[in-house]
Amino acid sequence: MSPGPGLPPLGDGDIPEKLARVIEAWPYKLHRTLAHSPDTLLTWLPFGEHILMHNTLPFREREIAILRVGWNARCAYEWGMHSIVARRGGFGESDFEALCVGAESPHWTPGEAAIVAAVDDMQSRWTIGEEVWGELAQHYAPDQIVDLVWLSGNFMTISLQLNALRVPLEDGLPPLPEDRPHYTRAT
Repeated sequence: MSPGPGLPPLGDGDIPEKLARVIEAWPYKLHRTLAHSPDTLLTWLPFGEHILMHNTLPFREREIAILRVGWNARCAYEWGMHSIVARRGGFGESDFEALCVGAESPHWTPGEAAIVAAVDDMQSRWTIGEEVWGELAQHYAPDQIVDLVWLSGNFMTISLQLNALRVPLEDGLPPLPEDRPHYTRAT
């Protein structure tokens, strides 16, 4: 997150009444910052919840994609929040190390490597290259590929919001590793 001006998360006394239930369910600084635009938050949230928790990708693949988006976007908030979620879901240190390396890491299964490569392509080329598309198609059904693109795009947007609005980190988030390059794939 960049220092400097941003929008402060709204405190409890400043939350519009129509957002009370949303903030009760999602009490995070991201949602409290997005509450500056209540109607947009209310419109986006059902989609965000669906794409996060109910799309056709398995949990592991979803978190790999989200964490790689956060890594590529240098979004400490996204990386930290989803590091916690991923650890609760069984991710270990070798998973996080591989996320910082990229699709070339021997840690990944071929399908997982395709997810990482697809995220890298989408963030660096605004598409998925033919070779990576071929790998994805070998491991995932068409509905899963569509959901991967929706998931990645949504979390690219969230990372942009977090970084651009300078949303403060939640207390206790693990830091974003700083010792590796931004992208590992050729662009």
